[in-house]
Amino acid sequence: MSLTARTPPHRVAVSRRSALRATAGALAVLATAGCGSIALGGPEEYTPPPPGIDDIYRAELIPLLDRALAGTETVRDTAEPSAVDPALSAALTALWAALPIQRTALLTGAQQEEEIDAQDPARERSAPARLADAPADLSGLLATLVALRDLSTSAARQVSGSLARPVVAIGAHTAWIARRLEDAAELEVVSAPASSEEIVPVRDVPDTDPPSVGAQTDYFTTLEQAQQEEWYAGYLHEVLASRARDEAREDHLGLVEVHRARAEELERFAEEDGARVIPRQAVYPLPGGTLDAQLTGQLPSLLATGLMIDHIALTGAAPFERRPLSIAAALAEAERLAPLVDRMDPLPSLEVEDPPADA
Repeated sequence: MSLTARTPPHRVAVSRRSALRATAGALAVLATAGCGSIALGGPEEYTPPPPGIDDIYRAELIPLLDRALAGTETVRDTAEPSAVDPALSAALTALWAALPIQRTALLTGAQQEEEIDAQDPARERSAPARLADAPADLSGLLATLVALRDLSTSAARQVSGSLARPVVAIGAHTAWIARRLEDAAELEVVSAPASSEEIVPVRDVPDTDPPSVGAQTDYFTTLEQAQQEEWYAGYLHEVLASRARDEAREDHLGLVEVHRARAEELERFAEEDGARVIPRQAVYPLPGGTLDAQLTGQLPSLLATGLMIDHIALTGAAPFERRPLSIAAALAEAERLAPLVDRMDPLPSLEVEDPPADA
């Protein structure tokens, strides 16, 4: 027979009273400390971390795209069809088609799923038009586009590389379409894009969710490509200058200096970062071996398009401090294309996949 030591009854009673007093005291301390109500035995209330820089810029860019779309619809709907210039109508249509694609490109996967679940197909296009702060006329729409271009410029400098590429692509398309709208309407309200020196960080980056950059191999590859194309563009504009006269010749010579200055700066990046340096060649092969009149007319737009795409890609691959040159170059080439081409992909350099047929 085993014996078990027993506690006297009066000792048990004292122990329970002490425990109750201790529990009551602890709850009182929690209450006075302002910790809120806590369910005994339940999990602590979850406090999400502050948004990272990518989400901060998304939260600013998406409403701006919504306002631009609403303003585009307002201008299209209120304009008298017979009084609208065909070039202006075409530019508004291109903008109206591009903005939803650009908006979707900025959404996270979770945001896209939420919008698909809440989508009402019958009201998909009309909803943005009810925005109270949407521009009501073309001048207001152009001001909104300038704000979108400038915000995209700032965002591309600071966000993660995977987001920087679509963001600067949106900025380039916006720079192009704003100039086309301005020219078609014979207005002078669109300011010049920021120079590389003006593109600096303008938002505080939260330490809890820092942005990321891509692989070094991608940076080196795109840096080599951009060097090569800038040297090549400078050479071809020199050839075009030799065949042009007066103002056209001066324009080509000015671009020779622009492209060679960029190539030299990219060469410096390569030297300092350990990438391959692409030296300037004395002579480059001409497209097709010779320049006929047709190709001579097409070269400026072909060169500007290629450089815009190269610099968009380089922006997405480069370290943060190397991005300003390519951001500014992408927007400058996009503006240069405004009088030269009447079509540009909504996200230059990026392929847009069509949604499934049953979506």
